[in-house]
Amino acid sequence: MIGFFNIREVEVVEMAISYLSMIAFGIVFYFVNPILTAIFNGYGKSGVPFAINTIGLVFNIIFDPLLIIGIGPFPALGVKGAAVATISAQILVTIVFIIYIKIQKEVPLFEGFSAFKKTNFTVVKGIINIGLPVGVQIMLFTMFSMIIARIIADWGAVAIAVQKVGSQIEAISWTTASEFSTAISTFIGQNYGAEKYDRIKKGFMISLATMSLFGVATSFILIFFAEPIFRIFIQEPVAVKEGIIYLRILGVSQFFVCTEIVTNGAFNGFGKTMLPAINSSIFNAIRIPGALILSTTTLSLSGVWWSNTISSIFKGVVIVSMFIYFFSKLSRNQITENYLNVDIK
Repeated sequence: MIGFFNIREVEVVEMAISYLSMIAFGIVFYFVNPILTAIFNGYGKSGVPFAINTIGLVFNIIFDPLLIIGIGPFPALGVKGAAVATISAQILVTIVFIIYIKIQKEVPLFEGFSAFKKTNFTVVKGIINIGLPVGVQIMLFTMFSMIIARIIADWGAVAIAVQKVGSQIEAISWTTASEFSTAISTFIGQNYGAEKYDRIKKGFMISLATMSLFGVATSFILIFFAEPIFRIFIQEPVAVKEGIIYLRILGVSQFFVCTEIVTNGAFNGFGKTMLPAINSSIFNAIRIPGALILSTTTLSLSGVWWSNTISSIFKGVVIVSMFIYFFSKLSRNQITENYLNVDIK
């Protein structure tokens, strides 16, 4: 799997294999924790998974340097230490979730649970119909990202490091937008069931406006403060130079990234998961030929970053336009239906 990226530096390959083989032991918890988080969010209790996942993050932040560098009684494990800290944090989160569920009983997950109970395939079918497009979208995004990473690897370890660190910095926008997406999905789902369309419109507009402002603020920070932010993580002059270019180019698209993600959540709230999945998958796929074409021009490595940015801009514009059309059509149909149901005396 590591060989797919054609990394020239033997030391980097060895570290990657070491990390991946270690992290594989805890991969099951990468599935369990998001599911438990989503269930609590669906109940409208988003504060619970926030607190529990924060415990895991703080644990990871503390034990990463202890196990990587080897501070005090802890051995210096290098990248293996990073993997051990990450796995341990994920296991801790799962344990805290289970303890909380058993003690508080706010979300009756285990009530009436039996491994031998007959499966309700109607429910399973409903879950698959809603969840499969999102799952396929994420899987395709990962595959496209791997291909992009393979393209980036041609520029060596510095380019890989820049993309990895830069994407973690950029994540401040899309992770925040993802949580707003979860919130608006739950909010719309509840109000759609109650046929409160005015609340849906108001909730969506507030979320869209909030994330638009956040996206603009993130763009401003990434474009004008790229150097001091990137130097926090890497100090090598060549890497810093490329990192500044990366953050400034990706900074152009942050407004569109935030609006796209929150609008995806709105569609998901209506159970219309297919439209955002198709939109995202098409433009994510376009990144590959875009990166290949633009990187062969004078833009070089920057062409890969511009390919990501341009596709993000198109994704945001298209999905918001689709939602506006979808909701306006839904509202008109509802008004007509209400009019026809009026009892004329």
